[in-house]
Amino acid sequence: MEQLFNKMAEYVKMEEDLPFDEFQNYYNSVIDFLQKEYQSLSVEDLIKVKGIVRIMCANARARALIKNDNRKKFIKIGEKTAFWDDAINRRLVKEEGMAADEVQQKVDALW
Repeated sequence: MEQLFNKMAEYVKMEEDLPFDEFQNYYNSVIDFLQKEYQSLSVEDLIKVKGIVRIMCANARARALIKNDNRKKFIKIGEKTAFWDDAINRRLVKEEGMAADEVQQKVDALW
């Protein structure tokens, strides 16, 4: 988790767009991590990974507006990261008893 979080911290400081291959590799790493570890994640890790997928979702959706060879891939990435963002949010609110505003504040405070 820390490796994924630290990598995103590097990415948010970048001024240029991440090359598609690197974006896709990072996305695949995050999705693989979620599929394997989701049920065992702590609240702190859920907040971190929610921040990661939220940024990836927004970035993928913005890049999907550009008509190029990767447009459909960015659309799919945006959809899948939005799914995980919603799933994590529901878990934090329903299972962990956090208020939606509290979740949002903690995610906003990450970067």
